[in-house]
Amino acid sequence: MLSRLLFGASGSAANSDHLIGALVLTIAIIATAEVARPLRFVNILFGCWLIAAPWLLRGATWHSAIVDVAFGIALIMTSLPRGVRSREHYASWDRYIV
Repeated sequence: MLSRLLFGASGSAANSDHLIGALVLTIAIIATAEVARPLRFVNILFGCWLIAAPWLLRGATWHSAIVDVAFGIALIMTSLPRGVRSREHYASWDRYIV
């Protein structure tokens, strides 16, 4: 969200980073609830956009492009499911918990 200040990004690239950063944080907070865990897959799409955006939008600097790609890869990796589900059960919601 701070690419404009830290890396000198401007225009649509900086606006994209700001918007995607806010959306990633929102989805990550909502996905902490176990019944809303499938929402974390939306962050994979946002990670893919972060990787592609510096080359599709104007205003990205070399440094902001590297940071976008690194954070996009990190976001994808942290959004993939790991481990086992908790032993708690959620009645009819059980089939939706990933």
